[in-house]
Amino acid sequence: MFEDTSLWLFALAWFLGGFVNSVGGMGAAMVALPIYAGCLQSQTLVPATCICVAIISAAMTVAYWRHTLFHSLKALTAGAIPGSLAGLYILLITPSSVLQLVTGAVMILFILWKGKPASQGRKDTFAAGGTAGFFSGLINTSIGFGNPPVAIYSLCAGWGHLETLATMNLFTLLASLLTMICHYMADLYTADVLHHVLFGAPATVLGMVAGLPVARRINQESFRRILRLLIFAAGCICLTRGSAGIL
Repeated sequence: MFEDTSLWLFALAWFLGGFVNSVGGMGAAMVALPIYAGCLQSQTLVPATCICVAIISAAMTVAYWRHTLFHSLKALTAGAIPGSLAGLYILLITPSSVLQLVTGAVMILFILWKGKPASQGRKDTFAAGGTAGFFSGLINTSIGFGNPPVAIYSLCAGWGHLETLATMNLFTLLASLLTMICHYMADLYTADVLHHVLFGAPATVLGMVAGLPVARRINQESFRRILRLLIFAAGCICLTRGSAGIL
């Protein structure tokens, strides 16, 4: 097992992903996936990635638990349930490449339009949170990239640095647990998946721990810049994937 280079590559990828997630609140899978995607079959890649996302989200949740905005979490969760169902339906009738192009364009247009987040008071309403949760569930189910709508919402709502880290990761943890249950029911947890998780899980936690000193030193405006950069990067990845699917 230890001679399998894909296991060590998986560990390295999730160490880097854990570090980025620790600093920016999201982006673990976005950083890790391109590193090892070409080395694994989808039957191993998808469930192993989901477990590692759940682990980094759980670790972040524990680290920042007392900063969680539970009223916002309720709104996000309430919207994510119908959004997930809508995403499944759209996935069945619309090519994933089209969905990725549209999603990527929306993310990039948001960054270009709203260069700076709202600073005049909070705009954290149940309706706004439910809408963000709906689109997060829709995008997560259809193309597997559900964090950016929540990140955009956090910027518009005026969440603080630590509030964003806590709330967004707890929401991601809940979504990942639901997906893991589906994977278990589909018998996707093979020995190969578990071997990769054994390497990736400690690595992603170590990456998170390495990023904590950086995360605690950056100020609010720097954190928001990082978050906007991650949203922009996610948009570019969606556009690239969508374009490749069409061409």
